[in-house]
Amino acid sequence: MKLTTVIMIVAPHEIQAIAAPILYRYSLDTLIRVPAHLTVLYPFVDFEHLAKACKTVREVAAEIRPFDITMSGYDQFPGVIFMAPVDPAPIQNVFRRIYARFPQCPPYDGQFGDDLHPHMTVGEFRTEVDQAQAFKSLPEYPPTTFHVDRLYVMYGIDGKAIPWLTYDIIPLGK
Repeated sequence: MKLTTVIMIVAPHEIQAIAAPILYRYSLDTLIRVPAHLTVLYPFVDFEHLAKACKTVREVAAEIRPFDITMSGYDQFPGVIFMAPVDPAPIQNVFRRIYARFPQCPPYDGQFGDDLHPHMTVGEFRTEVDQAQAFKSLPEYPPTTFHVDRLYVMYGIDGKAIPWLTYDIIPLGK
């Protein structure tokens, strides 16, 4: 059994209250595995190297000030609907600083290049028709801001509807 690792920002309850019912309807397996989140780096290092890697992430994170994120509206990639951060720059900054120390871990295995497009997945779809119908039916929500002061390092089994576990919680700032 191969364990996969990830660094993420877990959304607070006010965002979970919006995202979880949508995930329940359009991506139940994802909801079972992880709470609504913004991915910072996936996949991260092999599990057997995670303890050492977390020490490095702690060093990097100590130099990053906590920040606010506002989620507002939805957007899409092929096969995915997501809640959108108004300003992705702070998340991209965290990603770039960590990725600079772990260049062997390109985001999403390099499928979409070597940069990050921050998003909070709320639905995954096999057909364009299903995705288009779902997009039209998404509930409106007011712009919602939350404070980010920590990163979650989690691990689990890709592709299985089994909850991932938290390995470490790493604070931002000193």
